[in-house]
Amino acid sequence: MDKVFTRFIGVDLGGGKGKNTALAVLERSHDGVTVTVLSPKAKEPPLYDATLISTLLSRAEGAVICIDAPLTLPPCLRCMEPVCSGQEVCVDAEVLAMRGFANSHAEASRDHRRGKPAITPYTQRATDLYLRSRGIRARETLGQAMGPIAARAAHLVRALGQRFRLNDNLIEVFPRATLELLGYGEPYKKRIDRRIEILAALRDLSFAPGVWREECRQSDHVFDAVVCAYTGYLRSRDGWQLSLRAGDRIDAQGWIWIPPQPATPPESAYADGALNREQTAEAERVRR
Repeated sequence: MDKVFTRFIGVDLGGGKGKNTALAVLERSHDGVTVTVLSPKAKEPPLYDATLISTLLSRAEGAVICIDAPLTLPPCLRCMEPVCSGQEVCVDAEVLAMRGFANSHAEASRDHRRGKPAITPYTQRATDLYLRSRGIRARETLGQAMGPIAARAAHLVRALGQRFRLNDNLIEVFPRATLELLGYGEPYKKRIDRRIEILAALRDLSFAPGVWREECRQSDHVFDAVVCAYTGYLRSRDGWQLSLRAGDRIDAQGWIWIPPQPATPPESAYADGALNREQTAEAERVRR
């Protein structure tokens, strides 16, 4: 990642007709980042699509947008084959990666012993399973209650398409996963003081005059928006790279950006049984 971003916009995305969407803008400073905007504040109108999109486009210069919502669809819903041959013989690279993640944990799985499907590529992506391999209780892309948010996120990706490109200056994040991997694993949704404690512990995060941490005490959505933007800052600061475990080395699809594993050997597309060489070669041949 060669770009140097100076602005980090976090979006905790809610449904298009609801009031839970929140936005935070962080500007790079000499010793970290400063929160300059939190929205919506008390008595401000909700961030419906027109307002949200215009706000994001008006702040596009030097910015990366970090959204807590699925920005891509599961592989089955992207598939162009007219007839499905079944996931057991599917050679889509992301499905192969998903099978690899599932197989590496199958023997010890209670669900496996009871015959429950290990993966459902029409509701899950490889990145969802990768989070589980990192110990994160991950949502499913199209799991319960996620459908409307995923649909709205897909609309946003297209609406922002002239200025923002996926996995470049438009990224998917998961604030709870970021905090857990940074060592802040305690629940914070219903613990307003815990949210303030976490913000205070992030030493390179400050608040501009007139922008108050109290907003994050009052709204866990605003707090999550700040953490979304902070995740984008860490990615830029530390040079995180798109993992080969995104499932497709030709055309990277969905990836949730979280703090990488520290001090590990370089990732391989063949690590942990995610892909074998014959399957990968066949997947690349088909996708060409």
